[in-house]
Amino acid sequence: MIGAMPKVVDVDERRAALIDATSREIAERGLANVTLRSIARVNGWSTGIVTHYFADKHELLMATFSERADRARREIERSVAAGVSLLDAAIDAGLPVDEERMVDWRVFLAYMGAAVGEPDLLGLLRERQRRYLDTIVSALGEASRSGRLPARIDTRHEAERLLAVLNGVATQAILDPARFPARVQRRIVADHLRTIVSEG
Repeated sequence: MIGAMPKVVDVDERRAALIDATSREIAERGLANVTLRSIARVNGWSTGIVTHYFADKHELLMATFSERADRARREIERSVAAGVSLLDAAIDAGLPVDEERMVDWRVFLAYMGAAVGEPDLLGLLRERQRRYLDTIVSALGEASRSGRLPARIDTRHEAERLLAVLNGVATQAILDPARFPARVQRRIVADHLRTIVSEG
């Protein structure tokens, strides 16, 4: 009698599921309280399944942060492809305006705290912020060329200012979501953009 064929597991799909489980555990419990066992338990798996796809917790955590950052970048690309301006897409990607972006920001803040004394993680955080800053520079340049913003703004300086506003608003929204719903977050950023126009 021929036995049942073993189930073929899609490696990328399984890794993605583990990264998603890790993200949600971090967002819910905090980075310090996340273990390989708690991550595996989300999908009813054993810790052996986790270590089959990731060498250790550190590798899984690094992959999780990279994937959440990549998810935000893909969201910008999808929005732009749908006709949203690069500036509006970049702003929305940087704010916790929906549940998924709330998870992004809870994860990001957890990693920021953990980066103290962790050069690898600190380097990864710095690289991702610089990439996002570059996107904002491009977005402001596009907005300036289209007439939405003044023609002669210092895009790098204004991008640094806008990034600081976005990070501050997002942090407040995570700390006190009832006071900072999506409409309030967007209004604060819109107010900031108006200062660029008035100063231009």
